[in-house]
Amino acid sequence: MDGHLIRFEENKTFVFIDCETENLCLNECNNLPWQIAMIKAEGGKMVDSKDYYVSWNRDINISADAARITRFNPVDYNKKKIKFEEIFPTIKDWLDNADYIVGHNILGFDIYLIKDFYNYAGEEYQHLMDKIIDTNCVAKGIKFELPYKEGEDFLEYQYKLAHERRRGVKTNLAFLGKEYEIKHDPSKLHDALADLELNLKVWNQLKYRLEF
Repeated sequence: MDGHLIRFEENKTFVFIDCETENLCLNECNNLPWQIAMIKAEGGKMVDSKDYYVSWNRDINISADAARITRFNPVDYNKKKIKFEEIFPTIKDWLDNADYIVGHNILGFDIYLIKDFYNYAGEEYQHLMDKIIDTNCVAKGIKFELPYKEGEDFLEYQYKLAHERRRGVKTNLAFLGKEYEIKHDPSKLHDALADLELNLKVWNQLKYRLEF
């Protein structure tokens, strides 16, 4: 048995992170997250979670499409919002102390937000990179029959797949949930915490198809 593989690392801490944002821009001047959620998992099971509505030093300006897709409720947001400065210590603690940081399309989107979180707080973020697992990239590698090879740099392997597209191949979170027959409520998708709950279940399927 290959006990060194990630699927067997029962004592490792996996932190899943997802953000809902104003739009899809990767520039913090034009796009800030209004919701940041995290799940802490060990042995494939959630042991803790955080779900923050975030306020910044300017008003949130959510695009019409983003508001519709994420079902952004300004009343709920204004009741629950917390200053970023108050939640960053927890975000930093969870990410810095995680063995792995997991997200769906984290290399294509969320890592840019995370970088901005650390920069905003005057902190370095580069030490997080080697811990990242992008479940979108992993799913593409499986579907494209481009497996990870032992000894290969895992981050580099994922980046090769991050922007790869193939006609008719779907790797979005909702599709993977359906493909793996995972029970979830589709109406709750695009809520950061609900997405992470599905992401954890999808990862629990993918890790048995990944020789890493």
